[in-house]
Amino acid sequence: MPLIPLLLATDIGLQPTREILGNVPSSSRWIFALLATISLGFFFWGCWRRIRIWRLGRRATARIPLRSAAVRFVREIVLQKRVRGRGIASVGHLLLFSGFSVLLIGTLLIAVEHLLADLLGRPANAPVFHYGLYYIIYEFVLDTFGVALIVGCLILLVRRCARPKSLDHRPLDVVVLLCLLFLGISGYFVEGLRILLADTGQSGCSFVGLATARLLAVTGIDKQFSPQMHLFLWWLHAIPALVLVAAFPYTRLLHSIAGSLNLLSQPESLGQMIPVRLEEVEETGRVGVGRVVDFSRERLLHLDACVACGRCEEACPAQEAGKPLSPKAIVLDVRQHIDAQPFAALARLACGEEGKLNSGLHGDVISAESLWSCTTCAACVDICPLRVSPLGMITDMRRHLIGEGELRGAPAMALQKTQRSGNPWGLPQQDRFDWANGLDVPTVKSVPDFEYLYWVGCAASYDRRVQRVARSMVWLLTQANVRFAVLGTEERCTGESARRMGDEFVFQELAATNIEVLKEHSVRKIVTHCPHCLNSLENDYSQLGGDYEVVHHSVLLASLIESGRLPQPSRAVAETITYHDPCYLARTGGITEPPRALIQTATGPGERRGEIAEMPRHARETSCCGGGGGRMWFDDSADERIGRSRVAEAVETGADTLAVSCPFCLIMLKDGIADAEAGLEIRDVAEILAASLGYEQPDRAGGTRTE
Repeated sequence: MPLIPLLLATDIGLQPTREILGNVPSSSRWIFALLATISLGFFFWGCWRRIRIWRLGRRATARIPLRSAAVRFVREIVLQKRVRGRGIASVGHLLLFSGFSVLLIGTLLIAVEHLLADLLGRPANAPVFHYGLYYIIYEFVLDTFGVALIVGCLILLVRRCARPKSLDHRPLDVVVLLCLLFLGISGYFVEGLRILLADTGQSGCSFVGLATARLLAVTGIDKQFSPQMHLFLWWLHAIPALVLVAAFPYTRLLHSIAGSLNLLSQPESLGQMIPVRLEEVEETGRVGVGRVVDFSRERLLHLDACVACGRCEEACPAQEAGKPLSPKAIVLDVRQHIDAQPFAALARLACGEEGKLNSGLHGDVISAESLWSCTTCAACVDICPLRVSPLGMITDMRRHLIGEGELRGAPAMALQKTQRSGNPWGLPQQDRFDWANGLDVPTVKSVPDFEYLYWVGCAASYDRRVQRVARSMVWLLTQANVRFAVLGTEERCTGESARRMGDEFVFQELAATNIEVLKEHSVRKIVTHCPHCLNSLENDYSQLGGDYEVVHHSVLLASLIESGRLPQPSRAVAETITYHDPCYLARTGGITEPPRALIQTATGPGERRGEIAEMPRHARETSCCGGGGGRMWFDDSADERIGRSRVAEAVETGADTLAVSCPFCLIMLKDGIADAEAGLEIRDVAEILAASLGYEQPDRAGGTRTE
């Protein structure tokens, strides 16, 4: 009968449909129901086993707001937005995920149809809703996504055979993929045999099933033999499916549950850290994470969310530079350590009973050298499709090392200087305003009704090269008639490096002092040329009651040009410029275009004059200079520095000038350029703009030096 008349038929029996569990005898159905119950029991027990471990951590701070969670569910889970961008690997995952999800939904709908039919006492040929147009769409969609599942499995199997270095290789992962592939293929053969057996003429909507039925018919399988083969293949398809369900939470597939929960929860800002409460430290006597139960529940959830895809490892600048740090290994090693411990012992540990458990994380599980290699650039967190945070684990464990006095050498001295002198250089506080010698720089005392406080930071206060950035910035703000002021000798280090190195108490001490000073001068708006200071004042200080409107100097300068408060260049620079995006500005702060806008303004009109020669890794996908996370204070030799590859990228562009917008980047890349003996000048975007507007740099004696 043609399809349209069938759909218009009022008799349900005449419309397209199929018998649920057709050709499956009652005894097989009861056995299947028993096996399905056992399978689900293993599934739920495995999930509960992991949930119990998650609950051993410190109480979670993240919540799941319904509205934003719904948006993330569609964008990051259904549409898999964070999975994209990895070429054929992303395509394979998208096909497998979509195929598996749709087939799972289809199986659940069949189960609902079967249960409703039994509850309503319907005969096998009287479906509840599995008929008509719905049935046609159902069959077509499931056939289509079944093909997607098969293709996705094949792509990922081929990729695993290629054994990329960053991908974690476990035989069980291949077994799972082969099982999914078998389920996809065997499902079509079961459907083909069902079509041969039914022979109703209504199976055209199952296009792959119909093609399989025709193939089987060509091979000589007739209607008489198909019932036995159909039942055999039905069991051959059902048993691996039940085994897969039972094994789900014990395999890498668990990431689909833990990862989804992680994606639905309120994400941490890349620039934020969980604060340490002094009261809690006094009560427990512990700082940071020294044992697995010291992690928060979110961090323990991350361990199961990780699928070991290796994206974080590929993006890690420390790993690229040969440092003993793999963000992936940090997560996997901690999980392996947990799995090696009896749950009862972990539970006692969480209750404060040490017992005989091998509870320590530091040393054999995670080396201190690995933790200190991190630059806190957040590339690992930003690129992770499931938003796992190896960075959060690293900074949590760093706090423990600091609390135990495990940091030695130059970085330990930098922390001591920061606490003693208010800056990691250890230079006197009264010298902090020397950078302004020869300039008429307004202070909060001379101009109490300022609009913007210019936060100069430690680097521009004490490093002679970075001081030129501050002087350029003062000249530009003055030219634009911005009412600004500086704190002068009242300014101290924000404590950003101290906090990310793990010394929470030095940070909180400095932050409390600075917040009090800012409150005294009624500061509301702050401009700074340092992305690290910007992030700390915006994200760290807000946790301690310091709420300010903080803006990067490139953003403010770009707005001043756009509004006409700064003129167009009087002598546009003609050299070719490449721009390095600071991690804490581009990735953490999401600011990429304003610095480029300043460079474009400074280069002026003209064909190919002063064009920006972009490096391969730019904007949010930038590569770290190696100075973040306190790494600036480590005594690395030239061949051990993390920013070596970044300098090479800049040189390969053929540019004359490397533009930056961060003092840490300026210092680290300047040293890297010197080590590489590359003829590349490095300047901050404020220096480039000021030079194009006719500014001549004053020297420390009060004279001038042409830019």
